[in-house]
Amino acid sequence: MHGSPEMLSSDQVISEASSSSIELDLRTLPTIESKADTPRFLITLDRGIGDTALVGLSAVEQIIQNDPAAYGKIDILCSPLQSQIFEYDPRINRVIQTDKNFSAGPHVKEWLRGIILDAEAAQIIHFLQSRRYEAVLPTIVAPGLYLRLHSHLMYPQVFKLAKNLLLRGLPSDMPMRKFIRQMVNRYFGKDIPASELRDEVLLYLDTQQIRKAVMVIEQMKKGSNVGSENARVLLVATDSGSIVTRPPTHLLAPALADVLRKSHNLIVGILPAYTDTMAAKNLELALEPEFAGRVFMVPDESTFTLLETAALIDQADIFVTGDTGVMHLAAATKRVRQSEAIPIAPKNSVRIIAVFGGTNPDLWGDSQRTLIVGRGRKEQRSFGPGFVKEMYKPRGKDLFDHISPQQLAEAIISQISPYVMSPNITYGWRDEQRALARQGQTRAAHQRQHSR
Repeated sequence: MHGSPEMLSSDQVISEASSSSIELDLRTLPTIESKADTPRFLITLDRGIGDTALVGLSAVEQIIQNDPAAYGKIDILCSPLQSQIFEYDPRINRVIQTDKNFSAGPHVKEWLRGIILDAEAAQIIHFLQSRRYEAVLPTIVAPGLYLRLHSHLMYPQVFKLAKNLLLRGLPSDMPMRKFIRQMVNRYFGKDIPASELRDEVLLYLDTQQIRKAVMVIEQMKKGSNVGSENARVLLVATDSGSIVTRPPTHLLAPALADVLRKSHNLIVGILPAYTDTMAAKNLELALEPEFAGRVFMVPDESTFTLLETAALIDQADIFVTGDTGVMHLAAATKRVRQSEAIPIAPKNSVRIIAVFGGTNPDLWGDSQRTLIVGRGRKEQRSFGPGFVKEMYKPRGKDLFDHISPQQLAEAIISQISPYVMSPNITYGWRDEQRALARQGQTRAAHQRQHSR
């Protein structure tokens, strides 16, 4: 039986020698008697939470699919915040935490990251070298790091990557999760069509996180004027790390107000904002006057870890979000580590509405697990912001103005009464999206007629 992975911080990895030294003092590294240190593979991660779930967890699963003996023998190189996601994952050997960024950036001064090393970066690389990995999954642009590790790399199929990601106007036929899985398969000498790849992402929780989530949801229900027995809970994430993926209040507020008027047993919980710190408060101010006792601010995120946030969303009935890290955490299949008795388990039944602005839902979305609203914007097919949002400057443009509040409200209502879109027809996830798209096209046609 495999326990939780060991978490190694930069301070534990770097020796206490002088800053001029680049030698690693292995005696400073902690040991865990109950868990052998058996490194075989390394996954390097970009800085985002979404990358951790979308890329990291997909890669872990696919490595083990190809080599079951790799279970518990995979190391992760990531930031301290990202490391929370792997805290209870028995498939991981060691999580190496560092704030040091080895990835080359778009600015000239960032091009030599990982090539010209300071003392801290050098000692981290020496530590990684000492682990003699069989192979590394290179998910960041860090040639200096990878050349120094002297390990095999899990390369992508370059021409397929260019076709699907770099050519403007060409729709992608598979999400990023499957690109990552095919990179892993290529290393193991397998060429499996994307349509046949397993696409489930597993996220391991602790029972204490689930209990805390249940308690918060119950407190919201008891504090509402709906009644705890009949209340259904909708959680909404108002914020993201970029305006490209952040649904504006003028879209969310009227859509949720419409839903609240039509669904009298629904209560809304607003997750805290962390980049646009007023995003959550603005939504509360827009809804609270009409729906007092049915709109709540979830406690500040400082009291919630990433896994606790994932557990909280799992206990809700509906989750509305932009293309954010919590969207990917919500879409993951939750499991409890096997070493625990399981008096309480994840629900894995929350209905997720993902609202897409500038980023490409074919690449970054999950059409199997979420209902996607907002397909079809031209910017989604561009390299920036469709593939890389960080390099795009919106210059005041509203990247969500192709979505009407009515369209978003209809999507939410369709999930409150799952699958029922008309009295005599039952829909699946993809059918729901087609139906909503047809409704949007019909509405647009009427608007054009009236404008003539």
